Amino acid sequence: MDIDEKIRQQLLKESEQINNQLKRDPSLFAMLGDAYKGRLGGWLILMSIIAFLLSLLMLWSGYQFFFVVISPVALIKWGVTLMLASMMQIAIKMWIYNEMNRNATAREIKRLALAIAKLHPKGESSLARE
Repeated sequence: MDIDEKIRQQLLKESEQINNQLKRDPSLFAMLGDAYKGRLGGWLILMSIIAFLLSLLMLWSGYQFFFVVISPVALIKWGVTLMLASMMQIAIKMWIYNEMNRNATAREIKRLALAIAKLHPKGESSLARE
């Protein structure tokens, strides 16, 4: 077996490990579902409802701003409403995605803790080695 074949086999082995890892990781929708089932699930549901209501407000404000209102004062009112609703919705969505990220990070920390626990036998102390 020459060096090229060894490299090819090693790359295939690493590729298979990466594919197995990707299959094990949850999808975006699974992570979102896990976030709704977590400790802050009630808050996530509330924020999703508020984000939906803000979307309706944005649509209505945009319609009023672009198609209905003629007076400058009303244009300013609807334009500011549109901008504020957009910014609030962005903030809520960022919080939801940060919550998903926090859950994913906690899951990875638990995986690492389990892997470390498997490496160290229970009776063996790390201080005894030093």
